[in-house]
Amino acid sequence: MTKTKMLIIGVGGLGCPAALALAEAGVDTIGLMDPDKVEISNLHRQILYSDKDLGRTKVEAAGEYLQKHFPKTKTIQIPEAFGVGNAEKYLKEYDLVIDGLDRLEKKFFLNDWCVKLRKPFVHAGVVKFEGQVLPVLPGQTACLRCLIPKIPPPFAMPTCQEAGVLGSFSQAIGFLQAHEALRLAGGEGPFHLWKVDIQKRETRSIIPGRNLDCEACGKGKVEDQVVEGFCAS
Repeated sequence: MTKTKMLIIGVGGLGCPAALALAEAGVDTIGLMDPDKVEISNLHRQILYSDKDLGRTKVEAAGEYLQKHFPKTKTIQIPEAFGVGNAEKYLKEYDLVIDGLDRLEKKFFLNDWCVKLRKPFVHAGVVKFEGQVLPVLPGQTACLRCLIPKIPPPFAMPTCQEAGVLGSFSQAIGFLQAHEALRLAGGEGPFHLWKVDIQKRETRSIIPGRNLDCEACGKGKVEDQVVEGFCAS
């Protein structure tokens, strides 16, 4: 892992534990991308921050924490929102991407760009008592659009902050996401979709098949209207 560069997009309930686990594992370079500042509502689940960080940008606070505790890991702070204007620029600079975004439409946008650039990434999501993790190796494994062909309209599904989530549960999903990122970086397949429901005390693991008609990966490329259309809005 010494020469691996990983980009974490969204340094919140998933991105914080993922960043911590990757630094502990000795990842050489971790990019932290998030435009937001630390708020008091973040503190119960975003483990890199404390009350002294309130009002600071998340990437600054997270970068400082990681540099203090893991000085051999280089952290790069990117206080920007991931979007059409910077997607290609930043994705090309890293070997693997961690999806710590908070809305499903944004996750599809990231999926499309990673597939287009053949960039391995690990999707994850958590709301209330349910979470999932999906490592994606574009062109070889199922992507997010293979599983959910139709994108829900913006704001159709709540974020974990809006719907609520147990802090320790989002951390567990973030740690699992980091574990799958390390396996993906090391080529340690097969790669599974993890579905976790802590209320039902159920954990399922399957290897999803690719959708040959997938608009992102089924045709071998993402059309411009897919990347810059609905998701970008």
